[in-house]
Amino acid sequence: MVLLFLLGWALAQEPPRLTPEAVFTLAAPYLGRARLEEVYKFSHGLKPKEGLWVYELLVPGLEVWVEATSRRVVLFRPKGIPMHLAEPHLPFPQALALVRRRYGEPWHLELKPKPKERLLVWETKGPFGEVWLEAATGKEVLRR
Repeated sequence: MVLLFLLGWALAQEPPRLTPEAVFTLAAPYLGRARLEEVYKFSHGLKPKEGLWVYELLVPGLEVWVEATSRRVVLFRPKGIPMHLAEPHLPFPQALALVRRRYGEPWHLELKPKPKERLLVWETKGPFGEVWLEAATGKEVLRR
């Protein structure tokens, strides 16, 4: 019961949201030569263990968290490069534009393999629920 209260309180304390482009701009000094086209994960949410609202960005080789309230980078670390990045897929800005046009602003957009379904998808979540877009074409393959 206390945990539910704390989670509800934390959700009520959520700071105003930033766009993925704004988060990328804030993280750019840590991303080196990475471009927005190389982003394969953007996520916004509460990290309960750390007690922080963060934006998470993954580009090949790097993970960066931007704290939502202060807009400061609070985590920067090397990250392995997933094998699925070599498979054909729409670049992040194109996938993001499709999501916005069809469903609205996402709080999560990630290029993910779905081995059981034998798919590579852009998985997105937002106020519209969860949607999978086939990674190479942008065709909707699941919505819940």
